[in-house]
Amino acid sequence: MPSPRIVWITGASSGIGRSLAQIFVLHGDTVVASARRKSHLEELKKEVSSSSGLCRICPCDVGDESQVASVAEIILKEFGQVDVLVNCAGITYFKDFSGTTTQEFDELVRTNLRGLFLTTKSVLPDMLKRGTGIVMNILSYAGKATYTGSSAYAAAKAGAEAMMDVLRAETRDKGIKIVNVSPGAVMTPIWHPKHQERYGHIMMKPAEIAKVLYDISLQPASMMIEDIIIRPQVGDLKV
Repeated sequence: MPSPRIVWITGASSGIGRSLAQIFVLHGDTVVASARRKSHLEELKKEVSSSSGLCRICPCDVGDESQVASVAEIILKEFGQVDVLVNCAGITYFKDFSGTTTQEFDELVRTNLRGLFLTTKSVLPDMLKRGTGIVMNILSYAGKATYTGSSAYAAAKAGAEAMMDVLRAETRDKGIKIVNVSPGAVMTPIWHPKHQERYGHIMMKPAEIAKVLYDISLQPASMMIEDIIIRPQVGDLKV
């Protein structure tokens, strides 16, 4: 395992992505933190400035092919490789099927599915060339269970899981590790404030998830941890 590793994290401005950036930098890795909100990334960089690792911020809309290509080019030129890609960027709308607009559907697919395709495709050739690399996808338990008010989000997450399952089968003999993570309810800004207030005490915390995933990123070359389900102790939240 190279040290420090080069870790590209999307959706790093808040929630699980931010906590992941913090823990990787804390342990001495070099993190390239991406999200659309540059100001939030700058706050993150300042926050981890005293850690042993390095945080490099590269704002990026993962649904924009040219932006993704540009960031990938910057990373490869500056650091030479990406050892770990964490696909964490995600959005949702809590709407039932009939109330979801075509624009909202397209936005959900653009970020939650197309984004994973673009970022992974941008770093995969180098990983294949080197015969090593980890792609960790932060999906959702909503892609496995049936939750009303989340049809488009669930479809995008389930599609992302299916896509990455196929990629795993295509690349596992080439040294690439594809890790799909399906968390249940986590206390992040993706939830409406009323849900945070009502259920926050039983939701999982981003830092708790990040600790588990950091440990998984250290798996030996001889094994691949493929699918992770992490849920609140109480199970589903009735929102």
